[in-house]
Amino acid sequence: MRTRLAFVLIAAVALLAAPQAFFHFELLRSAPSAKAELTASPAQLQLWFSQVPAAGVSTVTLSHNGKHVAIGKTVVAAADKSMTVALTTPLTPGAYVIHWKGAGDDGHVQQGDIAFTIAAK
Repeated sequence: MRTRLAFVLIAAVALLAAPQAFFHFELLRSAPSAKAELTASPAQLQLWFSQVPAAGVSTVTLSHNGKHVAIGKTVVAAADKSMTVALTTPLTPGAYVIHWKGAGDDGHVQQGDIAFTIAAK
C-alpha cells in the first residue's frame, strides 16, 4: 500500500509540475532558420516564440564576422507571438548570427543565437 501511495504522490507532483515547463518563453522557429544556407539576403528576420515577447525587453540584433550589423527596429507582433526586424540594406555573403533576447508572461528573460550563412554567387 505504501508503494502505491508513493507512486500516486510522485505521479501527482510530476503532473502538477509538467505544465509549468510549457509556460516558459522559448524560441519555436525562425526565418532564416538555424544553420540555413541562403543564396540571397532575406528582406527581414523573424522569430516566433511560445509566448508574446514583452515589449521593452525583447530585442533582436545581428552580427557578421563578430561585428554588429545595422538593422531596423525590433517589432513585436502579439497576433503570432513574433519579433520581426527589417534589414536596412541587403546582407553580403558570409556567416551571420542573430542574437535574440526576450521574456514572456513569466518575466524570465531568455536569450539565444541563430547562425546562418549567405553563399557567394
